Amino acid sequence: MVFKRLLQKLKGEKNEAEYPNRFLKFYHANKGRLLKERRLSYYDKKKNGICVRCSRKASEGIVFCEYHQQKQVGYNQKARG
Repeated sequence: MVFKRLLQKLKGEKNEAEYPNRFLKFYHANKGRLLKERRLSYYDKKKNGICVRCSRKASEGIVFCEYHQQKQVGYNQKARG
């Protein structure tokens, strides 16, 4: 990866992509770090028994609280037709 960038600098090639706004530019520039943070947050909440969608106590053996568990049941019924 570093070698590839070095070659691009030496050749004078530009690797800068055009984004319609600064938020997309930030997201693509920091994508790996952001995804890693989200994964860690999910596993930390799961381990501590906290709902992964809010900060309430999760149901036993499930990653959602009662409210989000009911919402998930609705989502599944809708998706399965």
